[in-house]
Amino acid sequence: MSVSDAAATGHRAAILAAIRDNLAARLDDPEIRDAASVARQLVGVLDALAEGPAEEADFIDELRARRAASEAVKRPAKG
Repeated sequence: MSVSDAAATGHRAAILAAIRDNLAARLDDPEIRDAASVARQLVGVLDALAEGPAEEADFIDELRARRAASEAVKRPAKG
């Protein structure tokens, strides 16, 4: 999947995977001139992929907590 196709999905993991694949393909090019820079970028993307699900889970948990708090405020008090 191309990076632009992945970006169109809006899914962080898909975008990072596409960037990872793009960077890896660039590193395979025998005529690459900026291999060190591309390798650093690849390591950064791999780090982001490794930590991605935990961040997304934290974000989802935060949204659920906010929603629960908001709904609790909207409910009339019993009594």
